[in-house]
Amino acid sequence: MESNETLASFFFEKLGAALREHRVETAAETEHYLVRLLSDYATHPVDEQPLALKLMAAEGAPPVERRRQLREIGDTSLFVSGFWSDSFARRIVDVDYYIGLGGSAYGRLARVGDGWSRDPCTGVFAELAEKFRSFVHVLGTLSSWVRPPSTPQDMVKLYDKYRNTGSSWARSRLAAMGVFIPAPTGKNQ
Repeated sequence: MESNETLASFFFEKLGAALREHRVETAAETEHYLVRLLSDYATHPVDEQPLALKLMAAEGAPPVERRRQLREIGDTSLFVSGFWSDSFARRIVDVDYYIGLGGSAYGRLARVGDGWSRDPCTGVFAELAEKFRSFVHVLGTLSSWVRPPSTPQDMVKLYDKYRNTGSSWARSRLAAMGVFIPAPTGKNQ
C-alpha cells in the first residue's frame, strides 16, 4: 500500500464484500467509519493497556476526554474482537468480553447527555452498538481474507472451518494452498 488513500480503497472494497457476505446492511457513514478504523489500525499498533483500566479512567474524565476514551475503547474492542478473534484461544478473557465492552462504549457514545452535546457520529455509534456482534463477524471474515494462514495450525483451523460450515471460501483457500478436498457428494446438501 503506497498511501492512505490506497489503503482506504482496499479496505472499502474488502469491507463491502464482507458486509454483503454476512448480509449486514449499514449506513454509508458507518461503513466509512469502519474503513477509517481499519486503515488506522493497519498503520498503528493496538495500545496494549487493558481496556478495563481505560474504562475506569474514562469514568472520571471530563466529558471531552471521556468521549475520546470511550471511542478508543469501542474501536479497539471492535478491531481486536473482529480482526484478531483467533488469538482469544490463548487468553484469559474471551471475545464476548470485548464484544460487551465495545458495544457498551459505543452505546454510551450514542447517548446525548452526561455533559456533552450531540456528536456528528452519534448515529454511527448507535449503529455500531446495535450491530456490534455482526460487525465482529464481518471483520473476522475480512481478516481471514487478508491474513493468509501462516502456520500448520492455521491451515488446520481453516480446514475445520470448511468441515464445520461447508464454506466455499474456505474450500477455495485450501485448494489455493494445495490442499485437495473432494467435491461434496450431495449427502448433506
